[in-house]
Amino acid sequence: MTGTWLSFLAVSLEAGGIAALMSGLPPAMSLASYLAAHALACALLTLVLLPLLPPRYRGNTLRTSLFLFTLQFAIPFLGSLGVFTGVLLALYLPRTTREIPWQEVDIPELPFQPVDMSQQIIYSEGGLRQVLREAGSIDKRLKALLATRQMAERDAVELLREALKDPADDVRLLAYSMLEQKEKALASQARRLQLALEDANSDNPSRLRRRLAQVWWEMAYLGLAQGSLRSYYLESARRLLQDLTSTLAMHNDWRLLGRCELALGNVVAAREAFEKALEQGAPHELILPHQAEVAYIERDYRRVRFCLANLTRYRPQQNVRAVIEGWL
Repeated sequence: MTGTWLSFLAVSLEAGGIAALMSGLPPAMSLASYLAAHALACALLTLVLLPLLPPRYRGNTLRTSLFLFTLQFAIPFLGSLGVFTGVLLALYLPRTTREIPWQEVDIPELPFQPVDMSQQIIYSEGGLRQVLREAGSIDKRLKALLATRQMAERDAVELLREALKDPADDVRLLAYSMLEQKEKALASQARRLQLALEDANSDNPSRLRRRLAQVWWEMAYLGLAQGSLRSYYLESARRLLQDLTSTLAMHNDWRLLGRCELALGNVVAAREAFEKALEQGAPHELILPHQAEVAYIERDYRRVRFCLANLTRYRPQQNVRAVIEGWL
């Protein structure tokens, strides 16, 4: 009821102000009378409109009131009428349909459902080895072989060779094909390097010999070559590395030569090669594990502990940490 009377009073003041503006009074007096009546009408309508606004607009009463008053006062008569009508329309005629801010879609058919963990393969060396040995399903054993692609090459080759003894033909054939693929890749790389070395116009033959020695060493180290073939690769790599170390003094060549000598059983030559690598500036954390291995073969256990103790000053790899914990 109070709002209704205030609205009538505001309309009366607005009408009176317009009448004073159109009367025969002096221009200054008529304008002042209209502005006073108009300002009072705007203030009364502001008091009427404030309770009708949503709660979030009534939080700051002063700013909201000032905004409503300014908007009405800036547009004589039509401003008050427009603001008042707009608030009433928004209050009594709300929007019936609203835009949905999301899109409904059907449930996808992809596996967005709980997975049976008993059917999942554990992608680790121990887990894959257990699957290959004990899994009754051929499909599981085949998936385990494919999962070896995520492992280190040497560990993968070891598991693939173990799979060659599997009773299922499919498992054996897959293991054999994966081993053959790895071997062919290295063999073709070695063949390309040999052809490049035979070319008289080849650039940087030392780099080609070094890379060829690394490929032959990798063939033996990964276990792709066995028996006499493995010895052949190691001997070939050793000859190339001996030629390189006789002309160029690079610690990586001495280190790889020491590993070849150690794999061939030449312990004394391996020890000398590792010492040369240190003299040429090889990082101690790379050479100390090999020196500890040489000392172990020579049954010099005090030197084994000495090498491993010095290795603790650096950041050894995880597999070397287990050896250090066992000895120290």
